[in-house]
Amino acid sequence: MIARERYMKVVKPLIGNEFIKIITGVRRSGKSVLLEQIREVIKTEYDNPNVIYLNFESFTNRKYLNNPDLFYGFLAENSAKNEKTYYFFDEIQLVQEWEAIINSLRVDFDADIYVTGSNASILSGEMATLLSGRYVQIEVYPFSFKEYVELKKIEIHDQTAINQAFADYMYLGGMPSVVGQTAPDDSKLQELSSIYDSILLRDISLRIPKGNQEILDTLALLLMDSITSEVNLNKIKNRLKDVGFNINSETLKNYMAKMDQAYLFYTVEHANIRGSERLRANSKYYTVDNGLWHSQIESQGTNLGNQLENLVFIELKRRGYKVKFGEINGKEIDFVASKNGNKEYYQVTYEIPRDSNREIENLLEIPDNYLKTLIVGVDNGTRSVEGVNVLPIKEWLLSE
Repeated sequence: MIARERYMKVVKPLIGNEFIKIITGVRRSGKSVLLEQIREVIKTEYDNPNVIYLNFESFTNRKYLNNPDLFYGFLAENSAKNEKTYYFFDEIQLVQEWEAIINSLRVDFDADIYVTGSNASILSGEMATLLSGRYVQIEVYPFSFKEYVELKKIEIHDQTAINQAFADYMYLGGMPSVVGQTAPDDSKLQELSSIYDSILLRDISLRIPKGNQEILDTLALLLMDSITSEVNLNKIKNRLKDVGFNINSETLKNYMAKMDQAYLFYTVEHANIRGSERLRANSKYYTVDNGLWHSQIESQGTNLGNQLENLVFIELKRRGYKVKFGEINGKEIDFVASKNGNKEYYQVTYEIPRDSNREIENLLEIPDNYLKTLIVGVDNGTRSVEGVNVLPIKEWLLSE
């Protein structure tokens, strides 16, 4: 079990305080393992702490799902009266009125509360009303490449091993249960396909009207087939119509939003860079893991630039950036990344053509002094061109 140090650095200063720690992220990304690691820290650092842990996907706890009074009664009976109780709830969104229960624990007891959820809807509705300003969200992603290398115990200076690890990572991604396997690629892709199906069935389908599973499946594949490309709502509608599904715009928007909420896809809007003539209505879509993508869309050895672009997007999100795509003077900027009041610009290309500086020229069009970086798949030794940083993808991923 690899320690998720990136997330533990965020969580450790919060242990014992009144904020509710809400751990979110795509199904099977490691939220439960992180919860276990937090419990172990508390058990190690505190003398005989009172810890309550419940996983609501376990059959054992199904009696609580539709009976909030029974659930709260159990918690009240087992909570410490004169000292802190540490509560850990896995997939809490499955419990009716969970928001009110969590709020009551906060009010009635000396409570330190940690919950996980595989759907962003956990952060809306009643929760936003009852717990506004009283929680911290920690979004968990599949393994980064740096975590992948650490898990595989690969020496960073072993370039041959790093190259092979990166090829595997770019194709099969970083889902923890897959990274830990020694099985053939076909078996790993089957596991990834199973995870993908589970996300659709358990985190999206249950939130749309019954009988529309086939539409949802088709829409998800259309989006997977459009990763890194601009997506126009009307074109998606027409493609669905071509295969026999008539769906209105509002329903389509709702289904696409549900996929975002399950952390399977990320919708990326257009940034208005100074000098741009217009703000585009189209969005781009990226997916949380290259392995999930390849379990549905076979593209090994092709579209390497798109695969790199998706990796860079997820890594920027993992590092806490808000990400948009941009355009300036008719030239596209892959990513406009913002964090803590600063902006950074990124272009991604598999290889810099010998007879073209297009990717560099796009960045040079931007009339400000924020950091500009070109990330490349093939390292030709160049590290800077006219003030633009040039970084090989592996070096950038391992530099976090």
